[in-house]
Amino acid sequence: GRVLVPPATARLGVISDLDDTVVQTGATDARSLFRSVFLTNARTRLPFAGVATLYRALQAGADGDQKNPVFYVSSSPWNLYDILSEFLAVREIPEGPLLLRDWGLSERELLPTSHGSHKIAAIRDIIDLYPTLPFILIGDSGQEDPEIYREIVGQYPSRILAIYIRNVTPDPTRSGRIRELAREVSAAHSELVLAAESGEVAAHALDRGWIDGSALQQVLADVRGS
Repeated sequence: GRVLVPPATARLGVISDLDDTVVQTGATDARSLFRSVFLTNARTRLPFAGVATLYRALQAGADGDQKNPVFYVSSSPWNLYDILSEFLAVREIPEGPLLLRDWGLSERELLPTSHGSHKIAAIRDIIDLYPTLPFILIGDSGQEDPEIYREIVGQYPSRILAIYIRNVTPDPTRSGRIRELAREVSAAHSELVLAAESGEVAAHALDRGWIDGSALQQVLADVRGS
């Protein structure tokens, strides 16, 4: 096995979802999700534009050599571990522990319909394991990430630097609900940013001093070239 030991140079940790946050899966649409899971492989799956550059910038930090750890927490089944690991390597997205989910019959449910309990438990384990690191949480608007991350901010009010939510749902009602959560997060002394693409996240991260200025230009170039 392999173990991640963040170096003394690390200034923060990144905890990210995968589906519709890093990789385009169409998780909000059952047919798109089916095609992504069963009819694609590590080389045909597509990341969102600018994701690889953005995550490398967050890993490198403002001085380019912080080696900040990146963790991936997803409700995808463990059966996809090899595919997801290879996908990260092929797309040059920073390597990090993949915390996936057991799918199958259980005493609580016939199908894996609830994402929250798995993600909250996994994120808490990470934050508790590295008590000296603050964290950035990255997810999408499609399922429960904003609500899950809001709960985490409440449990760790001084440990979450920011929440970045990729807006993948055109429903204005959903966007309004996320903006309500953003106000709650702000009251808990953190930030929630609802972003349409990776460039908006990079611009905010640069403003907060978490990435290098040249990284923003590269992320924007990647988004424009997509």
